[in-house]
Amino acid sequence: MTEVLKLALDDINEATVIDKVLILSLMPSLYTARLEIDGQTFLLTEKGTSIRRPSAEALKRVLSRAQVAEYRMIHSSAYDEMIGQGIKVENQMDVPA
Repeated sequence: MTEVLKLALDDINEATVIDKVLILSLMPSLYTARLEIDGQTFLLTEKGTSIRRPSAEALKRVLSRAQVAEYRMIHSSAYDEMIGQGIKVENQMDVPA
């Protein structure tokens, strides 16, 4: 199992260059973020745990001091599970944020 790289919000400043921010929709009104920097993916953390905010815009605000090239919103649907499908089908939407 690959260890997830973590980057603390406190370590991000004006000199931080982020290639892409992936805003992950966990459920209505709950979002977290992964950062792509120089080909590596990091889980954005705050006080030792993954950062969580009530909106995508709230996550963008906490990253406003960094230099971000692109924001993407990733939403995974639980529809297959809700209707009792036996096989999980990849059902993910990826849009500019």
